[in-house]
This record gives sequence, structure tokens and C-alpha cells, in this order.
Amino acid sequence: MVAPNKIAEQIIELRNSMGWTQQQLADKLKVSKQSVSNWETGEKTPRMGKIEDIANLFNVTVSYIIDGHSDHDKRNINIVEELESKGIIINFSDYEGFDKLSDEEKIEFQKKIEDAVRFELFKRKNK
Repeated sequence: MVAPNKIAEQIIELRNSMGWTQQQLADKLKVSKQSVSNWETGEKTPRMGKIEDIANLFNVTVSYIIDGHSDHDKRNINIVEELESKGIIINFSDYEGFDKLSDEEKIEFQKKIEDAVRFELFKRKNK
């Protein structure tokens, strides 16, 4: 087995954040489960077109998939860490009912959380 690379780590993290199986992700990307498995183990790397599809599916940047960083991440990392330390940000997938949301509702929920974090950053910057 090949050691996972950053792309593999990001795919695993994003897939798990939605509570999806490899098969569910494969279906959404119109690839085989084996392709997703190969990406996650680092055996193979998705082509750029699929990386773009993955980024669009999870509403992240391509650079986030490739190296785990983006301008968005750099701006928000301190506030996210601070909110996590105060228990404000929680893993909603651990709570009953989250898994009953549709994929679109989960993505919409994620966008609302990101908007709230951006707004908090804006308020702190302009104090």
C-alpha cells in the first residue's frame, strides 16, 4: 500500500465530514468505488478535472484539495481555532438528525456556518 498523500487526506476528510461512504462519493463523482479507494490510499491521484469536481462538490478550492490550504483557510484558521476552543464549532455529524439531511441541505448548512465565520472575522477586523 502506498502512503496517503495530501490529496488523499483531503478527500478522506471531506468525505467523512459529509458522512458519505466511498460508494456514495463515487456515485456523486460518476467514478467507481475502486477509484475513490485508490485516491484515498494514495495508490492513484485523481486527474485535475476530477479534483475540480471534488472541490465543487464540497464547495472548497482546488488548492485546498491539493495542499490543504487556500486563502480562505489562511484568513479563517485563527477564528476557527478560537471558536473550536470555546466549544462554539462542533461536529454536527455526531448529532442525531444530521444524517437525515439531504446532501444539498448538508452543503447549504456548511455554507451558512462558513458565512457566520466570515461575518465574525469581519466584525473582529473592524472593531
